[in-house]
Amino acid sequence: MEKKFAPIIVICCLLGVGVVLIGLGIGLYKTSTELNRSRRAPVKTTNVVLIVMDAFRADRVGQVRNGVPLTPFLDSLGGEAAVFRSAVSNCTWTRPSMTSLLTSLYVDAHQVIYGALVKEDPDAFNALAPEIPTMATVLKAYGYNTLAIQTNGNLFPELGFSKGFDVYRTSLDADATQVTDWALEEWNRARTPFFLYAHYMDPHLPYEPPQQHRDMVGYAPETLSNEERAVVENFRDYYRAHCEFMTGQTPNSPFAPLSDAGKEAVKLLYDASIRYTDDHVGRLVKTIREKAPDTLFIITADHGEHFWDHEFLGHGLTLYNCELRVPLFFLGAGVPPGEYDHVVELVDVLPSVAGLLGLPREHNWQGADAFRSEDKPVYAKTKSSNPRWNTDWEMVISEGKKLVLNHKDGTAHLFTFPQDGLESEDLGKEDPTTVGRLRELLRQHHLKNLQARRAKGKQAEMDTATLEQLRNLGYMN
Repeated sequence: MEKKFAPIIVICCLLGVGVVLIGLGIGLYKTSTELNRSRRAPVKTTNVVLIVMDAFRADRVGQVRNGVPLTPFLDSLGGEAAVFRSAVSNCTWTRPSMTSLLTSLYVDAHQVIYGALVKEDPDAFNALAPEIPTMATVLKAYGYNTLAIQTNGNLFPELGFSKGFDVYRTSLDADATQVTDWALEEWNRARTPFFLYAHYMDPHLPYEPPQQHRDMVGYAPETLSNEERAVVENFRDYYRAHCEFMTGQTPNSPFAPLSDAGKEAVKLLYDASIRYTDDHVGRLVKTIREKAPDTLFIITADHGEHFWDHEFLGHGLTLYNCELRVPLFFLGAGVPPGEYDHVVELVDVLPSVAGLLGLPREHNWQGADAFRSEDKPVYAKTKSSNPRWNTDWEMVISEGKKLVLNHKDGTAHLFTFPQDGLESEDLGKEDPTTVGRLRELLRQHHLKNLQARRAKGKQAEMDTATLEQLRNLGYMN
C-alpha cells in the first residue's frame, strides 16, 4: 500500500508546493508592481512649475491702460514660449475647473460640480475623490518633490486637493507678493526634481490691488462720484445683488445701475490687479529660471471674468468667451516655442506636461497632448457653485463653431469661434444643421464621461474661515 500511494503523495505534495509558489509569485508580482509605481525614477530631471492666475481674462494679455502695459512679463515670453491663443477652461468657476486641469477629466467624469452639499443631485460632488489621480500624485510617483502655495479656499486640503503634495501651504489672504515670496521660500528648500504649484488670487473679486498699481492704470476716473466710488470699492455687495437679479433669485437689484464711469472704475481695479499679478508671476519665473534652467513652466488661469458682457458679472454663471477663454503659456525645458491657434482646453495640460517630460500617458486621461493634437472638439459645463444660482449650461466647440446650451431656459446659441470673440452674432436659427451636429457631439460626450467615471463620491465640510473667504469672493451668502 505504501508503495502504491507513495507516488500519489509525492505528486500531491509537489502540486501543493506549486500552488503555494504560484500564489507567492502572484503576491510578489502585485507587491513589486506597487513598489515600482511608488518608486519610479524620473524619466527626466526637468522641474515643473504650474502657475494659476485666478479669474484672469485671456483678452487682458497684451493690453495697455493709461499708457501702461498690463502684462509686460507675459508679453515678453512671445519669442520663447508656446502660446496657445484659443485655450478654454472646462468650467467657469474654480473647483470644477481646477479639478479638470489637475486630473485631465471633464466635469461630468470627475463629478466635482458644486461648492455645496446637494442631496438632490447624488452624482454631483463638492470635493475631489481620493481614488482619482492628479498631476501631483503622478509626478510624485516619478520621484518629484511636490509643493504648493494655495490661496483659494475652493482648493483647500479638506476638499481633497492636497493629495500627492509633500507641502501644501494655504492662506486665505495672501496677495501676489506673498505668494511669490512663499513659493520661492519652499522652492529653496526643495530637492530636484520638484513640482511647484502657485495659485494667485489677486484678479478675483473683490479687486483690491495695491495703490501703486491703481495709480499705474489711472484709477479712478475723474467723473466718478463719491457715492459710486464707495460702491466700486466695496463691490462685492453690488456684484452679489446683480448676480441674484440675473439668475432670477430677486425681481430687482437694490442698487442703482452704475454709470459708465462707475463701470470703468471697476474694470480699472481689475486691470490693476492683472498688472500686479503679472509683476509677481514674472518675479517667480525669472528667479527660478536663473538658478534652475531645466524647468518647465505652465502659466494659465482657471477661468475668466464677466464685466457686464452679456449683462453678467463675475464667473460661473455662463460659458461666454469672457469667462471661458484663458491664457495658456508653456515655457522652458523642451517646449517648442511659437503661437498655436488650434483650440485646446485645460484637460490637455496634464497630458501635455507628460509629453514634454517623456512620461507615459495615463489611461484614464481624457485630454490630449496640445503639442501633438490638431483641432478636436472641446467641452465645458457649469452649474455654478450652488443650485440657488439657477445655472445649467454646457458648450462644445468644433470646426470653428461654438454651441452653447442653456438648459434652464431651453435656449441654444451658435457662434463662430474664435472670430466672433464678443459673441454678438447668434447663428443658431440660420444653421440648424450645425446645431444638430454639435448637439450629437455633446450627447456622445455625456456617454463617454459616464464610462470614464472613477469616483466613489466625496462630500466635504469646510471650516468657518474658509466659508467666510468664499463669501468674500462672492460664491455664497
